Amino acid sequence: MGKRIGIVGTGFIAMKHLAAFKAQKKAEIVGMCTYSNMEKLHAICEEHQIIPFASMDEMLEKGELDAVVLCSVTACHYQEILKAAGAGVSMLVEKPVVGETEQYQRVRRAIEQNRVMLFPGHNFMYRRPLSQMKKLLDEKALGTILQSSFFSAQLLDTSGTENWRRQKELSCGGALIDSGHHLIYQMLYLLGVPARLQAFTANLRLLDLDGEDTAQLNMQMTDGSLCVITESWASEAADQLNGIRILGTDGEMHLTDALYVNGERLCDAEPYDQTFVNQAQAFLDCLDGTGKPLSTLEDSEHTLQIIRAAYRSSAEGSVYRTKWHK
Repeated sequence: MGKRIGIVGTGFIAMKHLAAFKAQKKAEIVGMCTYSNMEKLHAICEEHQIIPFASMDEMLEKGELDAVVLCSVTACHYQEILKAAGAGVSMLVEKPVVGETEQYQRVRRAIEQNRVMLFPGHNFMYRRPLSQMKKLLDEKALGTILQSSFFSAQLLDTSGTENWRRQKELSCGGALIDSGHHLIYQMLYLLGVPARLQAFTANLRLLDLDGEDTAQLNMQMTDGSLCVITESWASEAADQLNGIRILGTDGEMHLTDALYVNGERLCDAEPYDQTFVNQAQAFLDCLDGTGKPLSTLEDSEHTLQIIRAAYRSSAEGSVYRTKWHK
């Protein structure tokens, strides 16, 4: 038998994790729980022959879990992490791990005291082309880095089960803290932390959102290079723009449908669903003690600190200097 896994949530992302762990020989999905649609919960559990638990508390108490995957709304993560840690259960937590930077101190203390693992759900880290980009950067294949851009746009559907994103009290922000999270943790992995940043946010199309539907961060990295991050939920016309692009004195590379270096196609990008499969395998390896996460709790904290600094910059019209830059 594999590691016994429970899932909190029944939304879009929860189903991606369910499929990813079902594809693993080293995992057994025990059951699920949710805070909202119990009818949907029972239908999913019947289809996949797993247990529908009435609550997370019941699942932790009766599920005999090795780990839990937290896929609920952002505002719930903090208390769920403390519950799982208190029960001695390791966890994979969807991004953002928590909604406020002040919560990290207690989270860190809880996982250390209870000797459990918290694995950030940063699924785009587990793409082969991204690790190749990192290797090329470490080898100085592009020379001195001059400029980089991380761009993502899609049209968000705020109807149905995903309508929680309209409410800041549940989502803890808008497009930047949600989808923009992916861009920032990948930037940290490839380029490190920024020295200073200025951000702008706007609500241009999805006027029923409490938060922004579009955000842009302009940054200077600690090596002096310039970086732009753009995230939008307001357009479905960005197929030719989405991706990561890095320019150096000796060459360029970009990751879109594949990784291209100076015009040469090196390897294809995995389909979106495959990133969850890769991540599930990495998580199970960490549970076994045979692997390490590519993105750590500290990385998730730095990601959120950058996002909160960006929101302050946008509100104040200021340039923000990060505390990591000496």
